[in-house]
Amino acid sequence: MKKIFLLLFLITTICTAQTAVYNKTKTTGNFKEYLTKDGQSLKIGDTITIGYPLGKEFTFLTQGNQSVAAFLSNNKVIVSNFKSVGSTNRGFKIYALFKGYGLPVYIDYESALENGEIKNPFSPAK
Repeated sequence: MKKIFLLLFLITTICTAQTAVYNKTKTTGNFKEYLTKDGQSLKIGDTITIGYPLGKEFTFLTQGNQSVAAFLSNNKVIVSNFKSVGSTNRGFKIYALFKGYGLPVYIDYESALENGEIKNPFSPAK
C-alpha cells in the first residue's frame, strides 16, 4: 500500500512539474505547458502569430536581452519551450520561447498579448 501511495505521489509531482501556471509558478525552470491568465493551455509545438511592435522594436519580445526588431511582425512561430524566471522576492514570469533566429527569442507572453505584440492564439480566425 505504501508503494502504491508513493508511486501515485511521484507521478502527480512529475506531471505537475511539467506545467507552468500564471501567477502560481514558484520556481525557475523549463516547462512543457503553460496555463495562461485566461485559463487557456499553450504547449510546446503550438503556433503563435507575432503582432506589431509598439514602436520601432518590440517591447515584450527579446533575444539576448535585446529588443527584437520589427521585421518579425506578422510571422508565425512555433513554441519550443516555456521558461519561468524570477525569485521568491520579485515573483516569477513565464516566457514562451521560439527558435529560428540564432539565440532563442523570449516572449513575455501575457504582456505581449495585452499590448498586441502577439495575437491571441485562442481567438477565432478572421
